[in-house]
Amino acid sequence: MAEDKKTIGLTETNKKIMDDLVEKAGFKQDMDAAKFAFALAVNRGKEPGPVEGVGTIWNVGSFDEGGDLKALIQNLFPNADAPYRALESLMNTGFGVLADEMRANPGLRVEYLLKNDADVKA
Repeated sequence: MAEDKKTIGLTETNKKIMDDLVEKAGFKQDMDAAKFAFALAVNRGKEPGPVEGVGTIWNVGSFDEGGDLKALIQNLFPNADAPYRALESLMNTGFGVLADEMRANPGLRVEYLLKNDADVKA
C-alpha cells in the first residue's frame, strides 16, 4: 500500500488554470476551485492515476477538514489505496478538463458548464 499524502497540490500548469478560474469564475478561495475541478473529473468519469510535477499547496487536514472527501474517494474508488493521492490526481485531471473547455469556449461560465453536464445526464 502506497503511503498517502499529507499535503496535496497541482502541477504548475494546473495552478495557473486554477488562478485564472478563481479570478474569472468568482470562487472565493482557490480550494473551492480545486474541489470543483475534482468534482468535474469525477462527473466526467475520470479515474485517479499517477501525476508528475505536483507542487504542494494544501495540507489535507485543511482541505478535507472532516474527512468527507477521503470517505467519498474510498467509496467511489475502492481500489485507490491512497485516497489523497487519488484526490490530487483527480483535481489535476479536472483542471485539464476545464482548460480544454475554456479553450473550446473562451467565454465559458462555470454555471453553464454545470448546466450542460446536468442536461447531458438527464
